[in-house]
Amino acid sequence: MPDTPAPAVNPLPPAVIVLFLIIVIGEIYVAGAEANLWDSFDARINLIRQFAFMPEGFGRALSGGLWVPELFWRMMTYPFIHGSLMQAVFASVFILAMGKFVGEVLGNIAVIAIFSSSAIFAALGFALFTSSSFPLFGGFPAAYGLIGAFTFVLFSRIEGLLSQQLIAFRLLGVLMLINISFSLLQDGPPLWVAELCGAVTGFISAAIIHPGGVRFIINKFRRS
Repeated sequence: MPDTPAPAVNPLPPAVIVLFLIIVIGEIYVAGAEANLWDSFDARINLIRQFAFMPEGFGRALSGGLWVPELFWRMMTYPFIHGSLMQAVFASVFILAMGKFVGEVLGNIAVIAIFSSSAIFAALGFALFTSSSFPLFGGFPAAYGLIGAFTFVLFSRIEGLLSQQLIAFRLLGVLMLINISFSLLQDGPPLWVAELCGAVTGFISAAIIHPGGVRFIINKFRRS
């Protein structure tokens, strides 16, 4: 029997498909509500109110020593709620592209673990390192976690001196520079703080998950 030809494009890891479908379901729900098929026309605003991370409320609960499960649960739900269809599309592109790479190298469980931990620490960083009361929503902070994991994989594969391996940080550096520049030019919330925290978390998480990853980083800095 002739061998089955390999697909031109490798299929997406199941974990990436699940993350993408959750975003799609949310956008379908909003589109249906805006078309008066169900719920109210301001469904997107309602979703943000119900599932976005509220740094101000989290800060008050933390300073008061209160345990409010909803505030902590929102750290996991906000990446799937977006302020516009365009934001959802761009976030999905990053999640699909970076998630595919991370999933093929580290596995499906790693994708979920990196995405989730990046979302959580991005929310914590946004609450602790900024004074913004703006709700945090959208998939970019968690997607930056996948970019951070992607950066670690490249970093571990490039041979040579540390200065040569820093090329792996080029994509992340360019994206962060663009985000910080837009934040300085516009009078908006410092979302780049959450994205940077997500990227750092993704890098560290990938190093922990990857066999010998932490040892590799320690040895690399010792030799540099």
